[in-house]
Amino acid sequence: MTQIDAVYRGGVFLPLDPVDLAEEQRVRLRIERCDVESWQDWLRRVEQHKEEIIKRHGVLPDSTPDIAADRLRDV
Repeated sequence: MTQIDAVYRGGVFLPLDPVDLAEEQRVRLRIERCDVESWQDWLRRVEQHKEEIIKRHGVLPDSTPDIAADRLRDV
């Protein structure tokens, strides 16, 4: 069985990721509401992990100007 996450909008379930199905393929859906807190809890864990990395290794320098300069070189 394959599990996908989807959003219900305008009377239609819209997958959040690509699916490997043929057009008009019939499927059976089992609807489970996603707990809103789950992504918020995940985000808090990510932020905590980020803070731990910064404490251990420091803040990495912003590489945006270097990336922009590199992209302009090919023009």
